[in-house]
Amino acid sequence: MSEVFGFDLPDKSKELTDKEYVNLVNRIRGNFLSYTAVLDSTLTIIISDLFLRDKNDFPLWAKTVFDEDRTASFGTKIVWLSRIIKNHKSYKKEIDEKSRIKIQHELNKIREIRNDFAHNKKIEPENVKNRIIKLYDFEEGITTPKLFEMSEIMDIINDSWILDNLKKIEVLTRKIREN
Repeated sequence: MSEVFGFDLPDKSKELTDKEYVNLVNRIRGNFLSYTAVLDSTLTIIISDLFLRDKNDFPLWAKTVFDEDRTASFGTKIVWLSRIIKNHKSYKKEIDEKSRIKIQHELNKIREIRNDFAHNKKIEPENVKNRIIKLYDFEEGITTPKLFEMSEIMDIINDSWILDNLKKIEVLTRKIREN
């Protein structure tokens, strides 16, 4: 799945114009946001498949889990998934604690970058030469600049580990539901 969102960056020896840089950052942003949308949807599928056996379960689900917009944030789903894996005996047998923590950590790292991309519209071309993407993190009233190498973002998209593990959890969830 990540190969859909990943692409090769231009060779470092190729100098980018400001316009090429802005276009490249926008492509990385778009692909990263699309990639995280797939992760978010996968978390929704896993969580809802586990708890919604049939249409009669939905009213209770909607009243207890969703907020007034009938959504749960990506961050909330990450917490839920981690708790499910930690506390459900079938998941605990298949996914060790170290893997559970790594899944939660990787998803949170992706969530933070996604939030930074989603809330940063301005691209500062002064980072063209060194291929750095400057994003601003808005946490607790403080704006903090963060610098990411383009290759660092692409490495996250291109690493299939998190998607492979979510697929494993999704298959396990279906097995649990069948029993």
